[in-house]
Amino acid sequence: MITWRAVQRALISIAGSIGSILCGLIAVALFLTLAGRNAIGIYAGMFASAFGDSFALSETLVTATPIMLCALGVAVAGRVGLMNIGVEGQLLAGAVGSTFVALSLPSTTPPWAMLSLMCAAACACGALWSAVPALLKVRLGVNETIVSLLLNYVAALVVEFLIHGPWQDPTTTSWPQTQAFPASAELLHLPGSRVHLGIFIAVAIGIILSIILARTRAGFRANVIGQNPEAAKYAHYPVNRYLIIAMLLSGAVAALAGFSQVSAIEGRLRSGLSPGYGYSGFLVCWLSRQNPLAIIITAVLLGGFLSGADSLQLSEKLPFATVNILQGAIFLFLLASQRSLQNLAAKIQLRLSSRAQLRRAHIVSAPNAVEVR
Repeated sequence: MITWRAVQRALISIAGSIGSILCGLIAVALFLTLAGRNAIGIYAGMFASAFGDSFALSETLVTATPIMLCALGVAVAGRVGLMNIGVEGQLLAGAVGSTFVALSLPSTTPPWAMLSLMCAAACACGALWSAVPALLKVRLGVNETIVSLLLNYVAALVVEFLIHGPWQDPTTTSWPQTQAFPASAELLHLPGSRVHLGIFIAVAIGIILSIILARTRAGFRANVIGQNPEAAKYAHYPVNRYLIIAMLLSGAVAALAGFSQVSAIEGRLRSGLSPGYGYSGFLVCWLSRQNPLAIIITAVLLGGFLSGADSLQLSEKLPFATVNILQGAIFLFLLASQRSLQNLAAKIQLRLSSRAQLRRAHIVSAPNAVEVR
């Protein structure tokens, strides 16, 4: 049953996310105006480049796919109170696992078998990569935020070692990369576009995750552990088990982003595979308040921002870092709004409780007042 309190919390969260985006846009617009640029024209150009036609929309969806998967990975860990900033590294770990399968199996392997094994290898590598901060958190109490963040740089160095060393394509030395994958390792695309099966996998995961969190016992326990771990321990929930499982699933989901990138977009493992999709996914997750369905929509919007960044470089002669500034401004206002929204929600709840108590006191005192008369 949907209560007014739940609706109230949802409306406050939505207002906070929208307000953070608008404040970020306004802050960057002021920066562009001071630099002598037409901020409205720049934003209009970004929107047209992201959603103006079918080609623009398809490129937006291509960009949104890895962001969506990374954001869903962050949300899985976030629901049990863990902050997984290592989805960038888990994405790269998934790409490494997929590449290993694609280069090891013969090119005559049927596509269904090749892609299934690549997907399984990606999930396994992502889960193993996220197991490090999970075990350190549970066994030694080490902060998972720091560990997962540092592992991003380790994963990037592992990729550089592989593409400069044992996996480097012997036919070219101009660019560090592996050999091209066989045709059986290519993920399916929509006809006439670069949109691939990965976007449908991401949407399906978002819907399934939303149902699990809202309708199952495991989802209920995960929410309790994330909101009040002491109460969960008092209720004899297996808190440590949930923390480890959630972190492993988080890494596996984020690793699917690496699988989709090397299989559907790059066709090989190369340097610069991810321009920060994991960090963008973290931003999307917090903008969406860890709501899987909201993540789907927010990822498409942020994918449009990143896709429209190309127009800034071509038409406005602005660096790509402008979009990074925009993301940073949005995240800054998001962090600032969280405390404000919590205080606002507490004040509203206190006011509603006070009114309810006054009404009850009036009802109780009314018969006594009649008797006195």
